Amino acid sequence: TNDPRIAKNDEELSFVAEFRKGLNRITTIIEEQHPNDWVFKRNQIFNPLENELSDLQQLATDLPVFMQTRMKQFSENARAEYHTWMVLSVALGLAAIVMIAFLMLRFRDRIIRPLEALVVGSRHVAAGNYDYRIELNSDDEVAELGDALNAMTTNFQSIKSDLNRQVQERTKEVVRSEKMASVGFLAAGIAHEINNPLATIAWSAESLEMRLIDILSSAGLTPDESQAGEIADMQKYLRRIQDEAFRCKGITAGLLDFSRMGDVKKVATNLAEVIESVIDMVKPLSRFRDREIHFKADHDLISICNAQEMKQVALNLITNALGSVDPGGTVNIEMAAAGEMAEIRISDDGCGMTPEVMQHLFEPFFTRRRDGQGTGLGLSISYQIIEDHGGRIVPFSDGAGLGSTFTICLPLVKNELTSIAA
Repeated sequence: TNDPRIAKNDEELSFVAEFRKGLNRITTIIEEQHPNDWVFKRNQIFNPLENELSDLQQLATDLPVFMQTRMKQFSENARAEYHTWMVLSVALGLAAIVMIAFLMLRFRDRIIRPLEALVVGSRHVAAGNYDYRIELNSDDEVAELGDALNAMTTNFQSIKSDLNRQVQERTKEVVRSEKMASVGFLAAGIAHEINNPLATIAWSAESLEMRLIDILSSAGLTPDESQAGEIADMQKYLRRIQDEAFRCKGITAGLLDFSRMGDVKKVATNLAEVIESVIDMVKPLSRFRDREIHFKADHDLISICNAQEMKQVALNLITNALGSVDPGGTVNIEMAAAGEMAEIRISDDGCGMTPEVMQHLFEPFFTRRRDGQGTGLGLSISYQIIEDHGGRIVPFSDGAGLGSTFTICLPLVKNELTSIAA
C-alpha cells in the first residue's frame, strides 16, 4: 500500500465518480417518470435506462482491469529494474575486478618492483660491487630513496678510493722512511769509517809538510828559484789536502748530526745556529750550487724548542725555496725579534703560488714541486711541528712567478732563561 505504483487509486476513484453519476442519472430518470408512463411510455423509459445500465455494466467490467494493469506494469517495471540492477551489479563487479587487478599491477610496478630493485642493489653493494647503480623509472619516494642509495654508494666509493690512495701513499712513505732510516744508519756507519781515513789523510799531509820544512832546514840547502817554486807548490797542495780533508770531515759531521734523532725534550736553543747548520748542510749539494742563499739574523734569539725538529722545518722550507727558483736565483733568510716572538722569514724569487695552492698548502700529500719528487708531507709536518711549539707559519705570494715568502713565528724565552742559555 505504500508503493504508489500499486496503491495509487486515482483511476478507481474516477471510475467511482462516473459510476455514481450513472446511478444518479438512472435515479433521476425513474423519479421523473409518472407511474402511468411505465405503461404508455415504456420504450421511452427503458431505452435510456438500458443505455445507462449498459454503461454501468461496462464500468463494472473495467474496474478489475485497473489493478491488473497496475500489477502487470509493476511486474514489468520490477523485472526491468531487476535486470537493470543485475546488469549494473555485474558491470560494477567486473569494474571492481578490473580496478583491483589494475591496482595490484600498479602496486607491483610502483612498490614491489622498486623495492625488489632496492634489495637487489643493496645486495650487490653489500657484496662489494660498488659500481652497481639502482635504476628506477619513476618519480616518487622510492625513486628518491634509490637515488639516495646511489649517491651514498658513489660517496662511499669516492671515500674508499681516496682512503686507498692515502694508504698507498702512506705505505710508500713508510717504505721510503724505512729506506731513509736504513740509508741514514748505513751513512752514519760509513761516515764514521770515512772520518778515520780523512783524519789519516789530513795528518799525513800535515806531517809531509812539516817533514819537508824540517828536511830543508836540517840540510841547509838553498833552493834555486825553480826549486823554490816547486817547494811552494808542494806546500800549497799539502795544505789544500788538509783543508779539503777537514772540509769533508765537517760535511760528514753535519750529516751525522742531522741524522741523529736527538732529545725529544724542548730546551733553550739558539735559532740562528740551527738555521746556519742547515744552510751549511744544504750548500754543498750539487743541485743547489747554482743558487744563492743570503742569511741575515739576530744571533741572540733563543727559543724553547727541539733543535732537531727545528732543523727539519728549516730544511723543508729552505729546500722548497731552492727548488722553486731557477738557476741563478736567490733565497733570502732573515731572522729578527718581533715583540715576544722570533720571526724567521724565508723568501725566494721563484715560481710563486696561486691563492688556490696556498689554500691547500699544508694538507698532507699536497705538493706542487716542479721536479715532481715531492711527497706532500714536508709542509704538513712542518706546520704540525711549529704548532706543537706554540708558533705559527704563514705563507705569502703575490701570485704565480712572483716568488714566495714563509714566515715562522716562535715564542722567545724570558730574559732569565736567555741569560742562563748564554
